[in-house]
Amino acid sequence: MSPIHRVDEVFTALQEAKARATDLHTNFFPVQTKLQDWIARGELFAELRGGVAFFFRTDRDFQHLYFCAPDRPAWQREMDRLPALKTERVVTDLVGKEASLTGWLPVLEATGFRRHLQLQRLSRPGLPGPASGKSPVLYADPADGPGVLGLIESSFDRYGEQLPTLSEIEAAIERRPVLLAKHDGAMAGLLYFETHGVASTIRFWVVAEKFRGHRVGATLMQHYFQTHAAVRRFTLWVNSNNENALSKYRHYGYAPDGLVDQVLANEMINL
Repeated sequence: MSPIHRVDEVFTALQEAKARATDLHTNFFPVQTKLQDWIARGELFAELRGGVAFFFRTDRDFQHLYFCAPDRPAWQREMDRLPALKTERVVTDLVGKEASLTGWLPVLEATGFRRHLQLQRLSRPGLPGPASGKSPVLYADPADGPGVLGLIESSFDRYGEQLPTLSEIEAAIERRPVLLAKHDGAMAGLLYFETHGVASTIRFWVVAEKFRGHRVGATLMQHYFQTHAAVRRFTLWVNSNNENALSKYRHYGYAPDGLVDQVLANEMINL
């Protein structure tokens, strides 16, 4: 693997794979701002093999694998030969309609990947949330960064749910998309979101264990809706096996929109 130093290196490699494509196979749809962040932190690497572009993003002690192949045979051939799959902890994602992903899974499973978890996307129209009067919710400040990270890491699957780093959280806090509920100075819960124009996505919504059952989560969610009156579509990703979370999101009007993210982990993780 070679480190990526510029965004244009990524798009050049992708374009070369696409130019010869007869049956494009890819799970990489990069956003320039995220690429810039990954490159600035030295997290992004590439390996170009037999016309297939592979990208690795370092995340804690494992790698996220992305690929862009001109056809299925090339993808399967080069996946079989990829050295990092034998030496590194690696996860990869397939995003789409569930039925459309079944043909992709045998190739990944043949190289040692196993299904780790499945996320499903939920959406909700932009309707106002219920009024709750004066809200005790506040925006996180820079000193809250480590606490936000700790609560997220203790509550979500690090391999499957795209957990942020401390630097990402600190950057988010500067833009004010992390809502907190506190009790006697302790972090009782948080709602971490991203809003772009008339669309908003919840990334993480969690209540600390000792504060569950005290409507902390409801207060955060109501405040989020009330302060996003201009949003026309709300979305989020949730673990398909987490019925408790699914029931709570249904309560707030979220419903599956048909898109899933099948997360697979290689044998170095499944050992």
